[in-house]
Amino acid sequence: MKLFLIDSNSYIYRFYHAVRGLSTSRGFPTNAIYGFTGMLFKLLKDRGADAIVAAFDSASPTVRHIAYAEYKANRPSMPEDLAVQLPLIRQIIGCLGIRVIEAPGYEADDIIGTIAKRASQMGHEVYILSNDKDMLQLVGDNVWIFDPQKDLLIGVKEVVERFDVGPEKIPDIMALAGDSSDNIPGVKGIGDKKAKELIKEAGSLEALINNAQNIRNEKLRALVLDNLEVISLSKRLSVINTNVPLDLDIASLALNSQDWECLRRLFIDLELRGYLKNLPAQGNINGHRVMIINQRQSLISFILNTK
Repeated sequence: MKLFLIDSNSYIYRFYHAVRGLSTSRGFPTNAIYGFTGMLFKLLKDRGADAIVAAFDSASPTVRHIAYAEYKANRPSMPEDLAVQLPLIRQIIGCLGIRVIEAPGYEADDIIGTIAKRASQMGHEVYILSNDKDMLQLVGDNVWIFDPQKDLLIGVKEVVERFDVGPEKIPDIMALAGDSSDNIPGVKGIGDKKAKELIKEAGSLEALINNAQNIRNEKLRALVLDNLEVISLSKRLSVINTNVPLDLDIASLALNSQDWECLRRLFIDLELRGYLKNLPAQGNINGHRVMIINQRQSLISFILNTK
């Protein structure tokens, strides 16, 4: 099974900023809807997804927020013209037969990490759609990061080429260098380059700390020794939880039947008529509009057969 796991909040924001000035004739914004929907069709048409999960962050505080009140505190509130699009995006996701998963107290990262771990261990191909650097720690056997816009796959080889260490050491690097997007503090004065060098030389963050007195560079040695608590906190904030108590069967994530009429109504109402070409044709029989397609046929099969 080819399983795609979407960091939904991340991509919704990405499309909101990438696609500007798009709205209906009534003035309702549709830029995030347009971009996110296009991505879903790309997964179905070009990548032949067997299963897709749209993971969302919890609205309630997570263990990271409890451990560090400033976690993600640098992020502004969601713009109103984006907030009004979220219910429509969720509706489109549902009409496409895609599973939405969120869990109180957990981030989408943790949900994705947990599902990726389970599915990959079962031999399924797992593709994670996320812009966040911390997600690189999940890359491994049967698990890749996928950028649908660049059509780019990131595996273990690509992570090592970029960071000089394996995916499992990404939290170690973030513990030292921090991460501005999530407001993970790290150590001021140690950037990505120095963090990579230190972890590569020591082998792990734990080994670096245990042998901090032996760090050859005097300035770096002092920075590490003077910030042990910050480093420990940053590591905890950076590690993705792959054991979220999700009550689900991986097989149940397979795409469900699609509500074509729901999609048609939404696309017409939102004036996204360009997406109507991705839907089955309609006809009129005995005075009733019907879909000229076997309703049992999956969205994947339909789109792939009409490429």
